[in-house]
Order: sequence, then C-alpha cells, then structure tokens
Amino acid sequence: MKRAYLIAALAVLGAAGGAYSVMHMMHSGHHDMTVQATAGALSIGNAKARFLIEGRPGAVFLSINNKGSADKLVAASSSLSQRVELHTHTMDNGVMKMRPVDVIEIPANSMTELKSGGYHIMMFDVKTKPEKGSPVPLTLTFENAGDVQINAIAGDVGDTHSH
Repeated sequence: MKRAYLIAALAVLGAAGGAYSVMHMMHSGHHDMTVQATAGALSIGNAKARFLIEGRPGAVFLSINNKGSADKLVAASSSLSQRVELHTHTMDNGVMKMRPVDVIEIPANSMTELKSGGYHIMMFDVKTKPEKGSPVPLTLTFENAGDVQINAIAGDVGDTHSH
C-alpha cells in the first residue's frame, strides 16, 4: 500500500527533483527518511535542531545515507552560530561526557545517524534562538562530497532524535 502511494506521488509531482527524492526514499531501505539534500552518493535528511535557551549551545541531529564509497564529515558551519563543532558522547568513569571530534566517519553503503547520545553537531554562541518549526541553515563539509547546504528544522527541547 505504501508503494502505491509513493508511485502516485511520483505521478503527481512530475518534477525531476521531487521524483528523485520520492524514488530515493522508496529504494533507500529507510522509508521514513526525508531527503533534504544530496551530494554525490550521499543523501542527508531528517535534520532537526534543538535549542534550550538563548545564549546556550544547540544540537543538530540528522541522517546520512551513503550509497557509495566511504566519506568523512569534516566540518559544519551555520550563519546562526559563531562556532559549530562535530561532537560525540563517551563514557568516562561511569559519567557520560560530550567531546569534540575532528571527523565523523561515513562508511560505504550505510546509514549514519547523528543523534542524542552519539555523534551530533553542536552550535555554540547562537545569535538568536530559532522558533519551533523554523529553518536552521547549515553547511556540512565532507572530505569527498564537498559542501552541502541543508536546513535543519528547529524542534522542541525534548526532540532529540533524527526521526
């Protein structure tokens, strides 16, 4: 039934870009991923941002579907933030700690999830806390795929997952 709706959506869309996105979701094996940008073999989607209060760091969570050879996310930036870092969580003597990382590996032919409790993107010195539902512009820089522009969607404080 889901496939029939997707095929009907393709017929209605008619536009090449829209058709690609719907076809990509249908064949990616991840039917719930909303593709927001593509670069080569990479599709980036489900980008959500969480901000607690103004002046405090915010976090971005997203999915990267790689249908090609391995790549690396090496940097991120945003016009809303003075400093953007790639981060992960680690256990240190039984205490969960967040720390910056230089790169996030994007293995070949795989789905990489940036989510709470794992790899994620931190935005520091955010100029203005975005309203719920508003776009949060980001530039993701990959070693091979280059720069990719996306808009994460500002969510609720408790909205920590990439789906």
